[in-house]
Amino acid sequence: MKKIIEGNNIKELIVDKYGNYIIQKALTYFKDNGRVGLIRAMLCYKKIPFENIMYTMEEWPSKKDNYEFKQLPQLEVNGKKLTQTIAICLYLAKKLDLYPKDIYLQYHVESLLAMRDDITLLYRKVKKKECNDEEYKKYKDMIILYLQRIEDRYKELGSGKYYLGEELSVADFFLGCMIEEFSILVKEEDIMAKYAPGIKKLVERLKQNELKEFYEKYYFKVV
Repeated sequence: MKKIIEGNNIKELIVDKYGNYIIQKALTYFKDNGRVGLIRAMLCYKKIPFENIMYTMEEWPSKKDNYEFKQLPQLEVNGKKLTQTIAICLYLAKKLDLYPKDIYLQYHVESLLAMRDDITLLYRKVKKKECNDEEYKKYKDMIILYLQRIEDRYKELGSGKYYLGEELSVADFFLGCMIEEFSILVKEEDIMAKYAPGIKKLVERLKQNELKEFYEKYYFKVV
C-alpha cells in the first residue's frame, strides 16, 4: 500500500506484481458532505482504502459528461462504476456487513434512507442560504417532524446501543452523517436534543466512536 497526494485528493493505492498502481475503490463527489457523507463514513469505519476524488463546482461542468447520469456520487469498485446514492449505500452496507438480515429491520433501514429524498430540495436551499422565510419555516417543521418520528421508531426498536438494536448498521451512519447535518442547519435551537433526545445521545456516542475517524478526516464542517 502506498499513499500519494494529488491536489486536495488523497489516493490510497496498491501495487500489482508488475509494479503498477491499482486503485481498488474510487469515490467521486464534491468538496462537501452532501449525499456522500455516510458512504465515506462506512468506508472509513471499515478501513477500506479508497481514492477520494472531490471536484469543485467550477471543475464539474467539464467533467459531468464522463458520468452515467451526469450526476454524482459515483463509486468505482474494481472497474465497475456504481451510481445513485441509496443504491451505493445499500451495496456497501451489504458488502460490509452493515445491513440487517431481518426483513422488518431491512424495512427500517430503507425507510430511513428514503427520507433523504424528501428533505433534499429544501436542504440545499437552506444550506446555500437561498431560501426565504417561508421555505426556512417549512424546512424546520419538516426536520422536527422527521426527528420526532425517528425517535418514536428508535423507542419501538428498543432504544438500544444502535438504531436497530445491538448491531451497528448503515442506519447509524445515516443518522450520524445526514440527519445530524439536516438538524444543525436549524441554527436558533438544538432541535435534535429537543425533539429526539434518544437519537441525539446515539449520534454523540457514534461521533466519539464509530464515526470519530470520519469526522476527523473527511467531514466538512457546516457553517
